[in-house]
Amino acid sequence: MEKTLDELANYYCTDKGTQYPGVSRHGYAPIYDEYLSKWRNESIRLLEVGICMEGTIGGHSVKMWHEYFTKASIYTFDILDMKGLETELGERVKFYKGDQSSREDLSNMYSEFESKKFDFILEDGSHYHSHQIISLGHLFKYVKSKGYYILEDVTERGLPCCCVRNDETFDFIKKLKETKSADSELLTEQEKKYLEDNISQIDIHSDMQNAYKTIIIHKK
Repeated sequence: MEKTLDELANYYCTDKGTQYPGVSRHGYAPIYDEYLSKWRNESIRLLEVGICMEGTIGGHSVKMWHEYFTKASIYTFDILDMKGLETELGERVKFYKGDQSSREDLSNMYSEFESKKFDFILEDGSHYHSHQIISLGHLFKYVKSKGYYILEDVTERGLPCCCVRNDETFDFIKKLKETKSADSELLTEQEKKYLEDNISQIDIHSDMQNAYKTIIIHKK
């Protein structure tokens, strides 16, 4: 019997699982299962930005995706060198080393990864507000129609968190959801218009601790 995404998250010890032993247990995996299970046996392309949690050897979530999506091509991006995952997991996994706040690095990554759009992109990088907004603005055009951009670990004002605060990101997303206005000085005018014209829906989910949000942005 196939394991659920949460079972795999717990097995590979990623904080996306409901049984992660660390303080950053989020339990996002059951949420993601609802959106992504339709692609489980499809030859999709996915990109995860940020694959090495501080204080770990990294790659835990990549191993989870690798087992869950048996036919997927898995592309990864991190500021640390995680190239060894390609050797460990085989030809379905590719890695690019870069800075998510650099549009040049993000563009070069896309070229390196064959300039083909992704069924979904999951951003779990530095968690800094500016990095999150720049990455969203630049990367959203690389998502396929009817795909998702998933933005993890967003904090909301007045709620506790265990590490980096990025309340400004939540404020931006809330306004984008409610008014369809991509209002941020961190975005170019072209990026603002693309987001406003190409988002069909935004879903906001709280983690297990009610400390962070994961945000599912649907592409038209």
